[in-house]
Amino acid sequence: MDVSPIVSVDGFFHEVVTDALEAVHLDAAETTEWYLVSLLGEFAQARITDEPLVMKLAGSAAAEPAERFKQLKEVGDTSLYVSGFFAESLGHKLVDVDYYVGLGSRAYAELAGQIGTSNGSLTDVYRELSEKFPRFVDVLGEVRRRCDFAGADVVSLYEQWLRTRDAWVEKKLKALGVLVDPVGTLQ
Repeated sequence: MDVSPIVSVDGFFHEVVTDALEAVHLDAAETTEWYLVSLLGEFAQARITDEPLVMKLAGSAAAEPAERFKQLKEVGDTSLYVSGFFAESLGHKLVDVDYYVGLGSRAYAELAGQIGTSNGSLTDVYRELSEKFPRFVDVLGEVRRRCDFAGADVVSLYEQWLRTRDAWVEKKLKALGVLVDPVGTLQ
């Protein structure tokens, strides 16, 4: 990732999303890539609602088309964001990542079906998000890793580097002043 200044949130997120897609080896349509950038920008400014997503998904069936679209989009987007950014903490909850993957994938599939051919590129975005939902969760997980600059636990990072030898983790360690050699010893 380049260290040059970025003048907009979208510019920053585009660079991070592009790097994350590359890191997880996922080819995505450019429109889907920009959708992820927009989603990250929205969640950087908004709070996640407390209403259970499954209730919102169930309620969308009886809603008017515009409201249905809004509810399905919220379920899909929130599921993707939560499962990508908070996957580790979901392991200790009543519902896990698979729950969010199922909800989000279904919501995006229903969105693609609702839009139909009236808006081809948006239909394609929602279809791709639905079909590759678990892979996009990986992308957002990678984005989270790349944006988590505060509160870095050096020991956890080092342990992660020992397990994965991930170049990004190594860069973070070096940025925190920890030097590692290929054998895996601290310096």
